[in-house]
Amino acid sequence: MAEITFNDVMNDADVKMLLDTADKNFAAIGYKEHGLRHAKLSSAIAGNVLSYLGYPKRDIELAKIAAYLHDIGNAIERHKHALSGAILSKRILERLGMRYSEILIILSAVGSHEEKDIIPNSQITAAVILGDKIDVHFSRVRSPNGKMLDKHTRVNLSCKNSFLRVDAASKTISLELTVDTNVIDIGEYFEIFLERTMLLKKAAKYFDCMFILYINGNKFL
Repeated sequence: MAEITFNDVMNDADVKMLLDTADKNFAAIGYKEHGLRHAKLSSAIAGNVLSYLGYPKRDIELAKIAAYLHDIGNAIERHKHALSGAILSKRILERLGMRYSEILIILSAVGSHEEKDIIPNSQITAAVILGDKIDVHFSRVRSPNGKMLDKHTRVNLSCKNSFLRVDAASKTISLELTVDTNVIDIGEYFEIFLERTMLLKKAAKYFDCMFILYINGNKFL
């Protein structure tokens, strides 16, 4: 079996098609961007988390692959996309010739990245959650001119900057957000994104790190 790289997966025609289809499905309902930009950012963040925490290069590569694939299930449907994404990932990685032991690690990360009731089961899964859930940003909003501006959309529209800071020395993982409170107030942010924040906290806990949330320079967690 070959040692499949992130570039192998990123350049795969089927993966590109699935991400494109997933994003078009979301565009059709006016939902936020879920295509190549999100996949690339999630992948970069997941890899950086493990890099900053001193994990081996192969773990970093697997985290990047899993994060890149985590949303391909949206090409089928949104509500159970983690499960369908894992099934699609299995077929792609088998075709590429990845070792089955590594395929299982990636399938677990893709299939459980939305699990709200459990602690992540591996560093790969925890890194994927961090890479996915920190992507809150106005550039993801498709309808900035007043259409379909529910609270979830307004949270993204309000966020002008999002940065994840990993400090291995202090054992902290911090999400630093710059939010325009003219678009949404801080209370509404927590009303919509409390579950997301708890997922980030659980992912940080896997690494034995404290999760800290800053909004406009103020510490909330």
